[in-house]
Amino acid sequence: MASQLSRARALAALSVLLVALPSTAAANPFDVYGSGARSAAMAGAQVASAEGPAAVYDNVAELAFARPGIRLGAFATLGQAQILLKERPAGYDVPDLDGNSPALPSDQTRRGRSDTMELAPLYGVVIGAVTDFGSERTRGGAVVMLPTNGLLSMQTHFADERERAFSNQLHFELIGERLRRPVIEAGIARELTDWLSFGVGGTYLPGARATTEAYVRDPADQSDVGLNADIQTTNAWGLLAGATLTLPADLRLGLVYRGQVAFAIEGGNEVQVRGAGSGEDTRQVISWIPTSSPASLRLGLAWSPGDVVLTADARLTFWSSHLDTQGQDAGFTDTLEARLGAEWQSSADTRLRAGLGFVPSPVPAQTGRTNYVDNHRALASIGAEHRFALWKREVVAAWYVQAHHLLYRTTDKDALSSYPDCAPGETRLCDEVPDDTRDPRTGQPYAEAQGLQTGNPGFPGFSSGGWLGAVGFELHY
Repeated sequence: MASQLSRARALAALSVLLVALPSTAAANPFDVYGSGARSAAMAGAQVASAEGPAAVYDNVAELAFARPGIRLGAFATLGQAQILLKERPAGYDVPDLDGNSPALPSDQTRRGRSDTMELAPLYGVVIGAVTDFGSERTRGGAVVMLPTNGLLSMQTHFADERERAFSNQLHFELIGERLRRPVIEAGIARELTDWLSFGVGGTYLPGARATTEAYVRDPADQSDVGLNADIQTTNAWGLLAGATLTLPADLRLGLVYRGQVAFAIEGGNEVQVRGAGSGEDTRQVISWIPTSSPASLRLGLAWSPGDVVLTADARLTFWSSHLDTQGQDAGFTDTLEARLGAEWQSSADTRLRAGLGFVPSPVPAQTGRTNYVDNHRALASIGAEHRFALWKREVVAAWYVQAHHLLYRTTDKDALSSYPDCAPGETRLCDEVPDDTRDPRTGQPYAEAQGLQTGNPGFPGFSSGGWLGAVGFELHY
């Protein structure tokens, strides 16, 4: 009777996680910090040794071995990561040209060029559940992460000279605000034989289609505008699939595929101005991807001789298909990262954990037009698990501490003998005011237009580095 009640409670919790949450989710902080206390303490090396609902993320096939129950956790991240801009030399500002400049003049920029000095922290809760459906070989599970300092943050930016008209800063491409997103993942697994288990699941992201209609009553007073919006939500699922093989000599091999998924906002603006003729409405296209997770293949090996568990993971991540927040091909490269984990059963009630990892950056040298900022990361983690009785019920408490070193990186823009004009598809550092820009009164080229004029906030170069950290705890019963 007690086991049936436990299964019913776990199944109820799983159902709530899947259907009762609001449709707000985005990129996955589990990619950086891990999916639970054990994963985080072992540097994420869990493909062949995942436990509990965290297995949905680490290797959904490992759910087949999970103990039914509920896990509750909380965590906080902190860090000091900086992007420092090199001093701009004189003579490269964008001139006004008597109001005829094809680009925003430097003296009309709303914000001064500035360094990026910090990352916003992330605080969150993690809720997970596993149920066995009344079967010895089948398990279902779900894991949800909810940020507590703002459920959803969506920010876009340009990676080139256009950002001067907005923040006039550079932005970390793959950390920071990108991680302040809820996570919703679920899966099911079955132990097919004594040596093989298989699982399948999904990671969910919503999206939106948004069209805004604007009517400008007076072109001379654009603060007086009538607006209507048509906003529809969309859904996106990324495939999760995994397999685990139990081998001789206390070895276990795991293989995981995680499909690509993106949070996309599509649509546009339709602007009608009083006095304009029929069919002369201005249409502006929106194609934003505030965050996305690329596809990846993960291979893991676990060795469990006695009281020790040693794990090793390799992750191949297909960043070459990554689109930036404006929906443009970022030109990233695929990466191969490595993670190691260890766990020791130091006593009947305590397990100690540690891990190491190295995560290479997919961002190539930014010597041309773009300013994508990212760093190689070296990470280390520790943690522990303690079992105790509470009101005649076994409860497990786990904690972890994790640190990431962002390896220092410096960038200098290429010096060219001549600079191309800024145009779609141009990847080199480009001239915002073409040399042949002419004075409409005389027909002669402007002397101020000769050579390179750029407001690119990453010119002539920049450097980045710092550290990230996370602490958290978890209770399971």
